[in-house]
Amino acid sequence: MGGGGSYYDRDVTDSALRTSVGTSSTVERELSRASIDASLLPKDRKLVCNAVNPLVYLFDVTGSMGNLPKIIWDKWPGIVGQIVARKYLPDPKMSLAAVGDITSDNAPLQMADFSALRNLDRFFKKIYFEGQGGGQDMESYEMAAYYYAYLCDLPNAKNPICLFTGDEGFRKKLFADDLTEHFGGKHKDIDAQEVFADLLKKFMGNVFLIHRYYKSGTDAKIVREWQEVLGKNRVVLMPRGDAGDLAIGDITLGLYAIVSGARTLKQYLEDMRTRPLDLGEGVKYEPQSEKRIGEVAEALAPLEDFKPIKSSRTKTNNSSKEKKSDKKPPSKDKGWGL
Repeated sequence: MGGGGSYYDRDVTDSALRTSVGTSSTVERELSRASIDASLLPKDRKLVCNAVNPLVYLFDVTGSMGNLPKIIWDKWPGIVGQIVARKYLPDPKMSLAAVGDITSDNAPLQMADFSALRNLDRFFKKIYFEGQGGGQDMESYEMAAYYYAYLCDLPNAKNPICLFTGDEGFRKKLFADDLTEHFGGKHKDIDAQEVFADLLKKFMGNVFLIHRYYKSGTDAKIVREWQEVLGKNRVVLMPRGDAGDLAIGDITLGLYAIVSGARTLKQYLEDMRTRPLDLGEGVKYEPQSEKRIGEVAEALAPLEDFKPIKSSRTKTNNSSKEKKSDKKPPSKDKGWGL
């Protein structure tokens, strides 16, 4: 990917500096926090974002994810730099969130304030990359979904986007005691299906999973469960293996480009062929390989017929009944509708 250019204060790590597992010595040094930063804990804390283009990026930081969370950090300047350089999204604000398991981890839910994209490193460095997890083919994605569905306000949103990156499934039931323990306040038991349906409404249909292959033998089951709550067209499958992890930057950026309405899939793949616009000092330019472009095209194929919000924005924003219907039972997914 291209570098962060003049927009971000660091650049994509040169491939020559990466280890055999895809990470760099830089990321090991920078993301070395060994304890929880209390400012990221969600308890008794709600988020508000007044931006027109609010973004949420939730990524699993448990052990089964391998080095992918740190590869995301290595690739981040390219994602941010290209969003700005290619004008995929005007003036977005983003909240980063790290997800673990509430049954086993010390820091299962870490949510950062919404911030301008160029300032996100300050929040990356606060995240505790715990690397644990419950070992039950499930992490607490449903808890993170609950937080952004009900404890996050997006009053001016016109094109909100929420991305999950993870490899496991979620628990089907959220219990009031767990919700109160992690979020404060009073809550009721609720099904995960209803939570994800309300998250989809909050983000106007723009909720996606970037799924990393899970090696336990239950991967197909996990993918089906996510497709049931998000819809088949909202689950993006990464290339398998450690080499596949290196495609995370191109896949993530492609989702932003397509879901924002700035590019079609075909146009984004052409962008990959002409990238980067601005590399950092000392970062060698290497044209994107046709192999990688093919992998990204396959991963993003579910979005080939995606219709961005702007085509139906007036209807969505002017319907007060829709805005007040957060608690309606989820309906069966039909294409890209809500």
